[in-house]
Amino acid sequence: MGQAPPTAQISLPCKARPEAVYDVLADLRTHLEWGGARQSADFRLLSLAASRGPATVGTAFSSTGTIPMSSRRWEDHSTVTVADRARAFEFTTEAKAGERQAMIARYRHRYEITPEAGGSRVTYTLTQLTIANPMLRMALPGVRQLTWRMAIPMLASRGLRNLVALAEERAAPAEAPLPSANVTGGHMHTEEI
Repeated sequence: MGQAPPTAQISLPCKARPEAVYDVLADLRTHLEWGGARQSADFRLLSLAASRGPATVGTAFSSTGTIPMSSRRWEDHSTVTVADRARAFEFTTEAKAGERQAMIARYRHRYEITPEAGGSRVTYTLTQLTIANPMLRMALPGVRQLTWRMAIPMLASRGLRNLVALAEERAAPAEAPLPSANVTGGHMHTEEI
């Protein structure tokens, strides 16, 4: 019986319905916003090449990104493995960091979306499936455990918060009740967003 692969899991509530969250995830171009522009400079997507339209099982895309406390950059090639609207979105990533003695790793990124009162709950699970030539911090057992228990969840939670915020922003106009056109005996109050 082998050792379980390193895994980090983060879960957040979201005011948007599961369909709205899923639609943001399946539109791969949005990943550059919530996983790139809205992220801190030390851990974010820098580029993403993907076809237009909602990603489906088998959709392939590539991206580059920064790595905290490193001058190396990720070069990723990913494939969507689960695309179950309003329930789950998953992709596996073949990642390379650096040129000489490049770290090569394979990850599974899974987003599970469950309905909750007032919206949904989004759970992100990152699993390292394989790794070769790890950077020193990932090669030393104690440091690797600390990285997976603290650093990766902290960094990944930023992205999940950004995803939730973007889903809520995009869903707000569609899910907000329309103001009544008939106003009698009172004042109408409007706000601009």
